[in-house]
Amino acid sequence: MKKKLFALVAMLLTLCMVLTACGGNNAGSGNNTAADNSGSNNAGGTTDEGGADTVRFAVIFGVGGLGDQGYNDEVNEGCQMAVEQLGVEYDYSEPTDISDFETMLRGYADDGIYDTIMVISSEMVDALTMVAADYPDQKFTCIDSSVEGFDNIHCLTASHPEQHFLSGVLAGLATQDDRFALSNADNTLGFCIAMDTPTSNAQAAGFLAGAKYINPDVEILTSYIGGYNDPSTAKELATTMYERGADIVSTNSGSSALGVFNAAEEQDKYVIGTSLAMVDGDHSLCTSMKYVQQMVLAECQALLDGTWGARTDVYGIKDGVCDYSLEGVNTEIPQDIIDQLDEIKALISEGTLVLPTEIDAVDAWVAENSPAA
Repeated sequence: MKKKLFALVAMLLTLCMVLTACGGNNAGSGNNTAADNSGSNNAGGTTDEGGADTVRFAVIFGVGGLGDQGYNDEVNEGCQMAVEQLGVEYDYSEPTDISDFETMLRGYADDGIYDTIMVISSEMVDALTMVAADYPDQKFTCIDSSVEGFDNIHCLTASHPEQHFLSGVLAGLATQDDRFALSNADNTLGFCIAMDTPTSNAQAAGFLAGAKYINPDVEILTSYIGGYNDPSTAKELATTMYERGADIVSTNSGSSALGVFNAAEEQDKYVIGTSLAMVDGDHSLCTSMKYVQQMVLAECQALLDGTWGARTDVYGIKDGVCDYSLEGVNTEIPQDIIDQLDEIKALISEGTLVLPTEIDAVDAWVAENSPAA
């Protein structure tokens, strides 16, 4: 596990910031980012001027680590927002394989200095439940997945179908609308699914349901990439979809999505990702947004307020966590389509439309709910 410590030192009468990077195998010591990039891993915690202990947490990022231009970076943005807005501190680790999860969790739990230890994906749930059972007095946070039966785990998860539903509606409209320059007459879309997990499948179900809700006859090609850090496979799958007639391919696959974006550029077709950092102005149709930053902030606020509890909180469109974004997109979306999206968004917010969470349930849901079916 890498370790990065930021220390403020005085040298030759000049006060400066020096970054000291240290490597080691001490699981749980993690990487430290103090509130002002100048603290240290102080086992006794830190204290503000009023004498109150500062909240300190640890986070284990997903395989692929920081710099993925996707989910890991967005979680880290939330951590940095919590540092700046709430004055918390955090340590972090970047696993290189799923086998690292349990070791890292146990290392942090052994340290005994964290108000909570945060995991951020469904891939980590098995390791989390094993470790949480062995450390009943340690609080754990599970973001983007749900765990039941534990008194020391708080789960914060997005409504996964809601993250992708509106972008699915937009894709279903755009693929049959000649106002979109890169669309064709095939009425075919694609979705590259990260992994065969409940989270990934629920996200895909949202996109499929959105596209078919507005365009019941659309064909949607789907394939599993098999991981969040495999852009090569993702590119191959997306290229095949484009060659089979898809004019828009969406994905939910972390840094694997870079391969889908490369395929879109080469094929000169539309693409939909989940990170604003990946937006390709000429080929992105929109971005399927999950503002995980807000969930990280909410968790830190709960720790500060003393309202933390073992439960699952679900955030969706009505909470401002799930949405679609046109930021950075050069394609002009006609106002009549934006109006349709707003109307459908309102139906979800008020609970009139309750979305399917499984791919196999989409067709039946569309038959019951689509105004065009």
